[in-house]
Amino acid sequence: MIRTVCALAAASLSLAAPAMAQTAPAGGGLLDKAVNQPGTSWTFYGDKYKAKATKAAGIPGEEAVHVTIAAKAANPWDIGATSASVKLVQANDTMLLAVYLRAPDAGEGQAIDLPIGIGEAAAPYGVVAQDVAKVGPGWKLYYASGRAGKAYAPGAIRATVHLAGAKQVVELGPVFLLDMGANQDPAKLPHN
Repeated sequence: MIRTVCALAAASLSLAAPAMAQTAPAGGGLLDKAVNQPGTSWTFYGDKYKAKATKAAGIPGEEAVHVTIAAKAANPWDIGATSASVKLVQANDTMLLAVYLRAPDAGEGQAIDLPIGIGEAAAPYGVVAQDVAKVGPGWKLYYASGRAGKAYAPGAIRATVHLAGAKQVVELGPVFLLDMGANQDPAKLPHN
């Protein structure tokens, strides 16, 4: 059910999202639970990559970022894409990352592994949620969910996709960092 709602909410996304409140509301629609700026609000870090905006038919907003990784790095996290929180997250809230990804150079039936998650934006880079997305050539919505172990100020956590695991091309579509509240069981949220 939530997987369908995530897809429907993503499909109704307007990239010209209005200014967000300071905290995620308890009620309302699914996009009201977003604690990041939904859409292709990606920030990149690391060396030896090229990123450019591209058209992306078939996903909400029809925009993505095409990223070329020149070579595998020592660690998958040496190059990454992030989308920071812009709202307060309360301790014990369940967080859900939903992100559209594709590997346009992957052959049919092939996939690349991309670590995705929600984590702290500064050292020691604590993890709220993590998973590995097995990304193929077609657009798909991938998920990671977990519980915030403490409260986080705006900007203190972020959605992350680690890109340096191989020489590869990845396209990143809209990203949604959702605060589902303290009563949501992470095990009942969508998984890859």
